[in-house]
Amino acid sequence: MLSVVLFLFLARTPLKTAGVSDGTVKGTLTINGKSIPLTHVYGRKREAWPGDAKLLSTGGVADLPCGIVEVLITNEALSDATLASILQDEYEGSKTIRGVRFVIDASGTHQFETLLLLESGSKQLYGMTQSNTEITSGRRYTGNVEWRNDDASGTKLAKATFDTAIKLQYSFADPAERIATSALGDEFLRALPGEWQVERWSGFGCNRATGKLSVGERTAPHQFQGTFNVTTGNGEEVEEEVTITTAGTKVHFEGGKVSVPENVWIRDVLDFELRKNLLVGGGASDFVILRKAP
Repeated sequence: MLSVVLFLFLARTPLKTAGVSDGTVKGTLTINGKSIPLTHVYGRKREAWPGDAKLLSTGGVADLPCGIVEVLITNEALSDATLASILQDEYEGSKTIRGVRFVIDASGTHQFETLLLLESGSKQLYGMTQSNTEITSGRRYTGNVEWRNDDASGTKLAKATFDTAIKLQYSFADPAERIATSALGDEFLRALPGEWQVERWSGFGCNRATGKLSVGERTAPHQFQGTFNVTTGNGEEVEEEVTITTAGTKVHFEGGKVSVPENVWIRDVLDFELRKNLLVGGGASDFVILRKAP
């Protein structure tokens, strides 16, 4: 696991469903005189897309190497599907959901942007905006929100404070065939031995890694021993032993001996979905894609 000791602390606890607020928020959003209490907050880290580069006025996605953090403060709980649609810019709005969405460069280089969650979808602010909003990153994201926007549709005001954890929510659109649950056991034994390339290993902040996984012969009827050899974004060379088994419908990695101190790399506990020549998954603070070498 990419060490986040100096950036964020995230315990290895099961992820909550999206409906449960990731932190605390207190305040209101007022639209044309109607005051709406803000009761839920969600924090997510995801990859950067061309639309983010345009929104944040950067030269392109390459100028957002650390990805995007989004903080959403809303008047009601968001389902997993609704939250995903907002993050993927596919949200078409709701008759009841109202809120504020902050799109933040995870590196802190570029100024964040503010959008509104309205009946018609996720919308940018136009017209004249006066803002004293401050957002602080660290172990958690905290914010003091205070702005007023006037445009042709009327006046909108937000005044709130929030404190939220941040969770990873990366998308993956590779059409690689999923392995059926009934075939997982046999495919696990057939596919795992050999070398796997790290196609993506992303964590919080700018944490990332490249390298490979080498899987040897079985050490038990349904168990393999493997070794990660990876290089962190800071150039640290890491070797980590892992025990690989199946757990329900997932392929489970349990980290063992690590060649570097914990401030560089923490032993991994990862769960993957097995696809044809791919392992897709990760842990509480890592998103990982491994591709089987030819």
